[in-house]
Amino acid sequence: MYRPAMDDAPCRTSGAGTLSRRRLLCQLRDATVGALLLPVVSLVRAEQERTTLKPGVLRIGTYFVNPPFEFISAGARFGFEVELMKEIAQRLGLQPEFVNTRWEVILHQMQQNLYDCIVGGITITPDRQRSLAWSTPYMTTTLSLLVDAAKSPANMTLADLKGATVGVQAATTDYDAAVAMQRAGEIGSVKVYSFARIADAITDLAAGRVNAVMKVYPVAAWFARNTPGVRILAQVPGDPQPLGIGFSKTNGGLVAAVDNALTQMQQDGSYKTIEQHWGLRG
Repeated sequence: MYRPAMDDAPCRTSGAGTLSRRRLLCQLRDATVGALLLPVVSLVRAEQERTTLKPGVLRIGTYFVNPPFEFISAGARFGFEVELMKEIAQRLGLQPEFVNTRWEVILHQMQQNLYDCIVGGITITPDRQRSLAWSTPYMTTTLSLLVDAAKSPANMTLADLKGATVGVQAATTDYDAAVAMQRAGEIGSVKVYSFARIADAITDLAAGRVNAVMKVYPVAAWFARNTPGVRILAQVPGDPQPLGIGFSKTNGGLVAAVDNALTQMQQDGSYKTIEQHWGLRG
């Protein structure tokens, strides 16, 4: 007659309220197997949930008017986030496809699932978190004020901007910060430019039509390096800018996969290499 081995035997109590040795061993076996299987199940589930609009392609919405994040030179596309997203796509086994759009519509377009994700030096804010999912911040920076070097003495400070006109891009955290400074009496007025016309603000700065231009530090540093006569006056205090990658709220698997790729890049030094290449790290 077949007698079940201890490993095959069903688990039963030996009496009311008493746990038999056999049942205890069964419970330990089941718990061990479950613990071993859990990471495998989680990986499979994450892979199943990581969807893209086109198989094998990561469709990325952005705008190529935002150096050093994205810009066009001699007809080719360059930038820190261009390299960043290419590296992320490669680690996910996907082909990056960049779609050029406008800042004024990109957040709404992402809600409509026109892209798999969006980038563009975008600050993660509570309002934007209500409509989209976001990666962990790949960079936390500051807002900076650019001034004309010839018109601003070396000892000039933020306090000297009372009454000044500050140029900002529309619908940005730069605009929000400038309006708050105006209300606090720290600056005199705000001049708003469409997002794609930031170069006009720099031209107006040199011509004296505005006294300062506000941008996140990497963009401000780019213009300071590449525009004769322009320098960074100061950082706006108490207003950190966490930058991230935006996704649809229904694609948590892709968010997790991108976050994992970002973590790997931080650990293996490839993120630092891209930062250094674009002058974002000393």
